[in-house]
Amino acid sequence: MSKSIGILGCGWLGLPLGEHLLSLGFRVKGSTTSEERLNTLHSKSIEPYILRVTEEGIVGEMNFFSSVDKLIIAMPPGLRSNPKRRFDVMMNHVKKACIEQGIKEVIFISSTSVYGNLYGIITEKSITEPETNSGKQLLQCEELLSNSVHLNTTILRMGGLIGADRHPVFQLSKKAFVTNPKGSVNLIHLTDCINIISSLVGQPIVKNVYNCVTPYHPNRVEYYTQMAIQLDCKPPLFKDSATFDRKISSEKLLQNFNYAFRVKNLLISS
Repeated sequence: MSKSIGILGCGWLGLPLGEHLLSLGFRVKGSTTSEERLNTLHSKSIEPYILRVTEEGIVGEMNFFSSVDKLIIAMPPGLRSNPKRRFDVMMNHVKKACIEQGIKEVIFISSTSVYGNLYGIITEKSITEPETNSGKQLLQCEELLSNSVHLNTTILRMGGLIGADRHPVFQLSKKAFVTNPKGSVNLIHLTDCINIISSLVGQPIVKNVYNCVTPYHPNRVEYYTQMAIQLDCKPPLFKDSATFDRKISSEKLLQNFNYAFRVKNLLISS
């Protein structure tokens, strides 16, 4: 079993992931762009590195990439705050750093946004037609890493990420109204994100793609109304509209890894 794991981006997902991997006996190196966060990583026994990936290159402690058996790329594109950012260009620099440092196994955290507005049952074999800038760039990053002859990259297409302190109902409750009330939700809890990644880390990484969405798909009005009550926020107002429905399947993940989702009922908020 590989013992040295690098987590590029120790944020909302990367930090608790690093803690969990440490508990499994791995050595964990973590990157952050924040001086203040160095102490947080150090206090969790994650080896901290200041590293900033930009469109011009990678700035900071490049020894983060040395002696890493597997690299987990947990950096969000950040295109909402910076729509002109070229995340694909940034990931090309990361790919080059991996090749230069001899890293051959990579896990890339992507998103189901690469499927765009497809409807019905969505599997890894479904066509990718991203509509958003973020989805388009994530797909380019997937192809960039997957097509490299030097890397074995597993792509994890995560559904909407939720946790006790992060839930889409908080944003939806602020809108004047929300459409598609009968559409299905496609979400995944932080606990399952961490456990899925940990399942992969314990074995050789190969070129593959997995949807990571909890197989629990109530409709939006039912689910978000109940979550608003549970999280003590204003219930979203839904507007009747034509139903756009899809269910993103994680069957391939369930079969290949014999994985069992921990947070099966997403009405659980912690």
